[in-house]
Amino acid sequence: MSDTLMRQWQMLRLIPRYPNKITTPDLIHRLADEGFEITRRTIQRDLMKLSEIHPLVCDEHSKPFGWSWMTNADVMDIPGMDSHTALAFWLAEQHLKQLLPTATAHQLQAHFTTATRVLDNIPTNQGAPAWRNKVRVLQRGPHLKTPVIAADVQNQVYDALLRNRRLNITYQPRWQNEEKEYEVNPLGLVFKDSIVYLVCTIWDYSDIRLLPLHRIRIAQTLDIPSTTPDDFHLDAYIASGELDFAIGEDIKLKARVSDNLAFHLGERPLSDDQTIGKHNNGCNLLTATVQDTNELRWWLLGFGDQVEVLEPLEFRACFAETAANMNKCYS
Repeated sequence: MSDTLMRQWQMLRLIPRYPNKITTPDLIHRLADEGFEITRRTIQRDLMKLSEIHPLVCDEHSKPFGWSWMTNADVMDIPGMDSHTALAFWLAEQHLKQLLPTATAHQLQAHFTTATRVLDNIPTNQGAPAWRNKVRVLQRGPHLKTPVIAADVQNQVYDALLRNRRLNITYQPRWQNEEKEYEVNPLGLVFKDSIVYLVCTIWDYSDIRLLPLHRIRIAQTLDIPSTTPDDFHLDAYIASGELDFAIGEDIKLKARVSDNLAFHLGERPLSDDQTIGKHNNGCNLLTATVQDTNELRWWLLGFGDQVEVLEPLEFRACFAETAANMNKCYS
């Protein structure tokens, strides 16, 4: 009896959720790998009995025939999902679902549904539902709508990355009206400010490119292996500042900053060597080694008259020119 229970429990674990399926011969081989020697007839008898208790279905419309859990079947797990696990799945659904491959999100949907039900069934005085209703994750700045990525494009790009294959794409360049066709060598994905960037090379060139996924109109995975440049590492590429739209090398930034900004940067420094001291006129003097990027410049400009750039001189000149142009606009 114990062997039968263990075998049937293992069978239930091996059966995928629809539309995926597993055939009886595959079940026999997989069970054999787990140490269960079983005949085809016994497997079929077990499946029929289990389908009377659990939401299992047999696809007999297309060969090879196979068994699946129904799409909306509850997650079957021992021990059952506890409140802490349910909370983790709920947060993942709220904040990560749009980043997942469509097939992955589909496979996790039953876990998301179970997590919501577990949290809803916990008495309020135990805290979990109240916590779920009282905590939110927000991003800085105005709430910009997330660009729409075509589902088939996302699936093809994710598939190519996972299978290490090249892609043929139709792409809409930023400054051109005419779409372009490229063969790309995908190297990675980066999610930043609700934008998904494909890090890649084009054709057989070695320079690294960033392509926002929402500008890819058509994508088709090719049966051509992708290659990674010998000196490419995704983390090193990100650390280089390319995703911050680098302009130049590191600079020694000096600036007068308001008390409010000084306090803010005291809690969240710009760099490891940042210092904030009093200037000779009583203002706060900020010094920090930072990379010259467009994002740094946009960020500093966002503080308006709370910051005055002093050095480097060419950096200051750029801000002075921008301020002069703004003055013309508003005068």
